[in-house]
Amino acid sequence: MPELDPTVVAHLQISEVRRRLLKAAMFGKHLTPDQLEHMAEQLAEGLRRYPPPDTR
Repeated sequence: MPELDPTVVAHLQISEVRRRLLKAAMFGKHLTPDQLEHMAEQLAEGLRRYPPPDTR
């Protein structure tokens, strides 16, 4: 199976965090500090995968 483009992987990671936060908000679910920490790590990893902006 071909490896996904890093930008696609980043988008998937960030989208997953967004989906989980929206789901928690919609249903009034409380997230534990561990869950929030895991999502923060996932979000940070996704942001690191995006290429730096072109500063020309």
